[in-house]
Amino acid sequence: MGYLNRKEFEYSIVLRVFSYTMGIMLLLVIEADARVSDSTNVKSVSKVLVDANEDGELDLLDQYVRVAGRASVGSSVFSEQNLMMYMQDSKSGILVFSNTQRKDIAEGDSLIVAGRLQLYYGNPEIVVDTIRVVKADLQSPTPISLRDAFEYPKQYLGMLVEGEAVITRKNISSDYTTLTISASDTSQSSLTIYVNDSHRYRDNFDFNTLRVGDYIEVTGIMDTYTFQESGNTIYEVLPRTPDDFEYAGIPQRYIMYLLWGGGIVILLIGGWVWLLRNQVRSQTRDLQQALEDRELLMREIHHRVKNNLSMISGLLDLQMDTTSFNEVKNSLENSKSRIHSMALIHDKLYQTESYQSVRLDNYLRELVEAIHKTFSDKQNNVDLHFSLDPLEITIDKAVTCGLLVNELVVNAYKHAFDAAGQGKLKVKLEKHQDKATLIIADNGPGLPDDFGAGTDSLGAMLIDTFAAQLEAEVDINGENGSTFTFHFPLN
Repeated sequence: MGYLNRKEFEYSIVLRVFSYTMGIMLLLVIEADARVSDSTNVKSVSKVLVDANEDGELDLLDQYVRVAGRASVGSSVFSEQNLMMYMQDSKSGILVFSNTQRKDIAEGDSLIVAGRLQLYYGNPEIVVDTIRVVKADLQSPTPISLRDAFEYPKQYLGMLVEGEAVITRKNISSDYTTLTISASDTSQSSLTIYVNDSHRYRDNFDFNTLRVGDYIEVTGIMDTYTFQESGNTIYEVLPRTPDDFEYAGIPQRYIMYLLWGGGIVILLIGGWVWLLRNQVRSQTRDLQQALEDRELLMREIHHRVKNNLSMISGLLDLQMDTTSFNEVKNSLENSKSRIHSMALIHDKLYQTESYQSVRLDNYLRELVEAIHKTFSDKQNNVDLHFSLDPLEITIDKAVTCGLLVNELVVNAYKHAFDAAGQGKLKVKLEKHQDKATLIIADNGPGLPDDFGAGTDSLGAMLIDTFAAQLEAEVDINGENGSTFTFHFPLN
């Protein structure tokens, strides 16, 4: 008996498992039938919004509908308390609302929603009781051109739009923010960008930077609102995140900053330049004054040196008048001539603006002519021939050249020319790049045999000394008169 009870027990267990399995299979069949039934009743957004008889009322209004579409905005963007989102197909869009459902929907999710089609302030919406994500992580719907939305706003209600616009008006309050936009500065059509206080990202929008006249790239959901008191209807663009705003140029605010900043920088630079110019003018005046003082001092120095040398020359004249020895007179006369050659340098420097160099050609001409005048008894019997290249030379070299020429010309007048014959004196100056050639020649009887090295003549020693100071190569020719040639460097 106990064995039979055990068999009955095992048999009852088998029956329970079989009935449970059949129940599951029956549920699966019912669910499959329900899915088939759902799929046959699912409509696109465009089909739900059809007004076939064109009586101004949707055919499926106040009916329970199942609608398939793609979310153009997340479920918690426009409201964090209620389910408030938009879904669309390629032709139409619609608001999906529920104060009971809290399902997380992401932008781009493919959905099937079920609920009643109703009007809210004249706008269609689906008040859902069930919502199912068919496929997640898809791309957001392709936006409609904002330019088309400006022309036909009613046609694109509930759909995602995108494009460039200019801000023509701005209104910020504690409850909402609105920006009136147009397609261009001259366009008559306008839309309103609307962000209310329940928007999830309202505090993240940088509306303070925006200015009337700014061009922006805007993306958002097309919507409409009718004022109950006036009955006026406006068309709105509802941005989803701050990324739906991008500048399409330089913001007016930044342009003002640039203008003000640029103006301040220009003023600062102008003031700085003005101060620098004043400082430069002041320093230039000081330098100019110092230069003028220096020039005046240098003129005065050369003038005084010239006068002192002239005074010494006058003292030599007095000394010559007090002696009866011809050798002493000749020596004093030679010294006087040398002093005159140096005085003439300082006179030339006194008359010029340069105190570091002198025109050697002009100086030699005046020096030789001055020596020519001192030999009054031979003036008419000596012809002067000059061939002088323009040449500037340092003061030291000019003084040495002057003393050298003085010795040679004085010796020529004393020894080469006599009162009976007609003499010729040639002075030639040539410039060859960084070298110069000085030639003093006469048509006298030539040089004595003992002239040159080893002679104890003061004139010869002075000529050798001056030639050495010039670092000159000397060439002396005593045939058919005397010719002295000096090649010396200019630097």
